Amino acid sequence: MKNFLLAERTATLQYAAAVLLACGFLALVHVFALLEGTRLSSLAIVSVVLSAIYGGMGPALVTAAISAVGMDYFFVEPVGSIFNSWAGVLRVLIYGAIGFVVASIVASLREAYRELHAQYRQTEHAKQARESMLAIVSHDLRSPLSAVLLGIAYVRRAAKEGARMAELAGALDAIHRSADMMKRLVDDLLDAATIEAGRFSVAPERQALAPIVEDAVEAARLAAEAKRIDIDVGIPEGSPVALVDRQRLTQVLANLIGNAVKFSPEGARVKVELHSGRTGPRIDVTDSGPGISKEDLPHVFSRYWQAADSAHRGTGLGLFIARSIVEAHGGRIEASSAAGRGATFSVFLAKPDDQLSIHRR
Repeated sequence: MKNFLLAERTATLQYAAAVLLACGFLALVHVFALLEGTRLSSLAIVSVVLSAIYGGMGPALVTAAISAVGMDYFFVEPVGSIFNSWAGVLRVLIYGAIGFVVASIVASLREAYRELHAQYRQTEHAKQARESMLAIVSHDLRSPLSAVLLGIAYVRRAAKEGARMAELAGALDAIHRSADMMKRLVDDLLDAATIEAGRFSVAPERQALAPIVEDAVEAARLAAEAKRIDIDVGIPEGSPVALVDRQRLTQVLANLIGNAVKFSPEGARVKVELHSGRTGPRIDVTDSGPGISKEDLPHVFSRYWQAADSAHRGTGLGLFIARSIVEAHGGRIEASSAAGRGATFSVFLAKPDDQLSIHRR
């Protein structure tokens, strides 16, 4: 259940509650006066406190005003009149001033609590992000780093035994692959930090999209061949043009195609299609994998998110970075899927003229 003080309420509900609280507690004052013979005017202050807690300063002032006028009208002689003398005016002003002070104090405490809670949530979020970062670094860097160290140890030992360079090529290739994995991870972490700090930017230029798609496909070619996966590329005649940062868009597409290869079974097919649309170019990447559940689909672009039942663990940063890059171009990225039927990731880019207006703002 959400914290009572943090729940969001409409202004209508807040002010309606203020009126009801004022009237309800005036009725209680009347009941106590009839039963006990004592007029508990402090109950009116309680209504102001509750109204400030529930709705804040504005509703609390409404409660204070109604209570001040009501106390004078119902319980001060002559009953049934108000502002009938300067003394009556002064009484109402005093009641109102007390209500205003109480409302100010309680409303300030309420806002302070909400701010402290927000800071606490931010602190918890930062703590979780730090723990996730440490887990990523410790897990994802450990394996390639171990491979690098083992490879170097093998090369040193083989070199001392007089091995030829050709015999060391396999070990050197393994070292290079592992170092490349570590570089990609570090780059992702740096990109994510730049995005969250609000310092991320792109340098768009007018580019034909076909060569960019082909570069991204080529980047995933070795991984696809290792799993005997065919990558079908569909590019229309007269390649669409857009204002893009070539390196960054290639990074996005290489990530999407690499994921499609990773999640597709051996011997499957991955489709990469470039479309020309009325609103701008669209690039679709479709895999033959297990798909994404309806519950998981809204979270796929969240930072550090990974499906709990996924056999392919990673940093959870790739799609988060991809979305940020596409949005920096004034476009959007969407995912569609059904469990067991693969997934399609679509990158929508604006027309060059529309993008110019976006980047000039």
